[in-house]
Amino acid sequence: MIIGLVKLLLKRNNEIAKMSHLETQEIINGIYSIKTKNANFYVVEDDGCYIAIDAGGGNANVVKFELDKLNIDPNKITAVLLTHTDFDHISALRLFENATIYISKHEEQMIDSLVPRIFGVAQRKLKHSYKTIDDNDELFFGKIKVKSILTPGHTNGSMSFMIDDKYLFVGDTLGLQNGQVSLFNSLFNMSDDTQKKSIANLAKMTKIEYVFTAHYGFTDEPQKAFESFAI
Repeated sequence: MIIGLVKLLLKRNNEIAKMSHLETQEIINGIYSIKTKNANFYVVEDDGCYIAIDAGGGNANVVKFELDKLNIDPNKITAVLLTHTDFDHISALRLFENATIYISKHEEQMIDSLVPRIFGVAQRKLKHSYKTIDDNDELFFGKIKVKSILTPGHTNGSMSFMIDDKYLFVGDTLGLQNGQVSLFNSLFNMSDDTQKKSIANLAKMTKIEYVFTAHYGFTDEPQKAFESFAI
C-alpha cells in the first residue's frame, strides 16, 4: 500500500511538472493573472468593478501578497466564479469577504460527499456560502458580462466562463501545449471522454479572442489552437 501511494505521488508530481503557469501580471487591459501554488486564477476589472475567476491554491497570505503586486484590494472583488471546487482553485476564498461565490449547480455533488472526486476520495464541503448557476446563465457585474458554459469532464460540474463575449476562462477543462489545445492531465480528470466533448463544444465558438487556463497559460489565437483537437 505504501509503495502504491509513493508511486501515485510521484506520478502526480510528474503531471504537475508538465504544467506551465503564468507570473502575476496584467495580461491585457483589465485582465490579470495571479500566480498561486500550482495554479493561476484571474481577476477581471472594468470601470472599477472587480471579479475573480477561481481563487487560487496554497496559503491565502501568499495570494494576498500576489494581489498586492498589482494593487488589487481583495475587498473590492464582488464576485468569485469557480470553474470547479478542487483545492487549488478555492484556497484563498476567505480573502474575498465582500464577494458572492458562484459555482455550477452540477458541481454541488462534488462537495456534498456523495460523489468521490479522485482516487475514491470525496471532497470536503465548501466552507463558504455560495450561489449556484446553470449552463448558459448570464450574469452582469457592473459593465462586465459573464456567460456560464457547462464543461464537465475534469469534474462533473466543471464550468467555463465567457466574459464580454470574447474572453474564455476554462479552468481545467483543457490544456495548451505548443499553442494547441489538448486534453487536461488524465490523472486528474474524472472522465476524459466527457471532457473531449466539452472541448469540442468550445471549439465551435467563433467569437473567442482569448482562452485563459488555470495551469497552461493562455492563447490569443483560439481558432488556431482548437484546429488540431479531435474527439
